[in-house]
Amino acid sequence: MRALRSAAVGIVLVAALGVATSRVQAYRSRPYLYTNLYLPSGKFVEQTSLGYRELAADCIWFQAVQYYGGYALQQHDLAYFNGLIDIVTDLDPHFQFPYIFGAVVMSQDMGDLERGVEVLKKGMRANPADWNYPFEIGFLYYLVAKDASRAARYFELSSRLPGSGEMPARFAAFMHSRAGHEETSIRMWEEIARESDQPYMRDMAKRYIEKLRAGDESTGDTQQPAQEARGDADDI
Repeated sequence: MRALRSAAVGIVLVAALGVATSRVQAYRSRPYLYTNLYLPSGKFVEQTSLGYRELAADCIWFQAVQYYGGYALQQHDLAYFNGLIDIVTDLDPHFQFPYIFGAVVMSQDMGDLERGVEVLKKGMRANPADWNYPFEIGFLYYLVAKDASRAARYFELSSRLPGSGEMPARFAAFMHSRAGHEETSIRMWEEIARESDQPYMRDMAKRYIEKLRAGDESTGDTQQPAQEARGDADDI
């Protein structure tokens, strides 16, 4: 009886999700759409998912990945990508990768940096103790907007959150120096030199402190902290 009941629930769930995702399927094959069609809201999909929010989020996320794949193959544009990411993150606010992937696509493929930042801020609001979201905002401001001052602010915010390790602090110190905030940069490098358990990191921090105090941060291996941190960030 229990197995029969589970099977029945599964059938109903699949049917409900089919309704929720049919709108996505309808436009996946249409080339270059620029008008807005109706997409079901996260609340609507939640109501039709019979309480299986995470499973529903996975189904919509699969559609979003397929949709982006179609764009990569030049089959259509990204007119509905934002809506898909909104649905996924509404259904599962703790599903990290859709926020990050969505923000990168919006800021780089779609040329909408502020929309990408807002998606990551949504992730910050839902996961206030997670250092990855402000860190990724810092990266967008650094790589896309070339705004060292804003990047430094978010890297520093990330560095103050639990479990962030040394990487965000290195980025923050580097960005503050690029933004002309020498005293702040020195303070952060001093903190790294004092607290790091890595001898090479303490030595590097001391070198940067010396350069900044000498007004010579533009010479030498000033790109090293960003390059090292970018390598670490690839694992996020």
